[in-house]
Amino acid sequence: MKIAALILSFISATAAYAQDSIRFSTIHFYGGVQTAIPAKEFREVIDNSFGNLGFGFNIGLVLSPLGDKKPSPILLGADFGCFTYGNEKQPASTNVPALKTTHNVFTWNAIARLKPTHHKGRVIPFADGLLGLKLFNSRTKIDKNVTDIIFNTDQREVINNVKDTGLNYGLGLGFYTSPKQNSNPGFQLRVLYLWGDEVKYVVRNSVAVDQDGFVTFSTNRANTSMVIVQLNFTALGLKTLFGSY
Repeated sequence: MKIAALILSFISATAAYAQDSIRFSTIHFYGGVQTAIPAKEFREVIDNSFGNLGFGFNIGLVLSPLGDKKPSPILLGADFGCFTYGNEKQPASTNVPALKTTHNVFTWNAIARLKPTHHKGRVIPFADGLLGLKLFNSRTKIDKNVTDIIFNTDQREVINNVKDTGLNYGLGLGFYTSPKQNSNPGFQLRVLYLWGDEVKYVVRNSVAVDQDGFVTFSTNRANTSMVIVQLNFTALGLKTLFGSY
């Protein structure tokens, strides 16, 4: 009986070691919060109250091109991010209601992730390459309160919307935690550097509406390269094969 128990324990330990040594991931889903640190040229004109930084969220999904048949060191997918770098309000006047202008940035990227083929530990490093578009958007809308929303639903809400799009490409480094159980979420820390085209943006606090409802604003152009720091949760699709490669 003792011998059988020892054999069973040995088989279980060997199987556990084998599973851990050849586990590999087929899907990475991640999402969380991010802070954007623009390059000096653009950061100097942001002029917000939180250090001329941007704050927002990001989400992404990468898949193994080999499916669950064998490990792949490369995962391919899509990555989306959004952050705001400020807003300003204008009080109501005799002919113009209270206004609010919000400045946002949206990024859409194709992504390729390079990582170790097997999950041999709890912390897995990775490197990302991204290529896509970056959209700068400044939207001026009527700053409605609860009463306006209830009783003035026919009033035009968005009165001005300025957009400009540029090329976006970058590199990222980070790590994620590999859960012991497939159903457990993990965490991911990633730092990106995104190069960007020079794009047109609406100058902060330049939007004005005259008594006839005509909107005026000032624009400028700046380089949009930036560092982005992200803290995410991640869900992995893990596969375990017995054997060796």
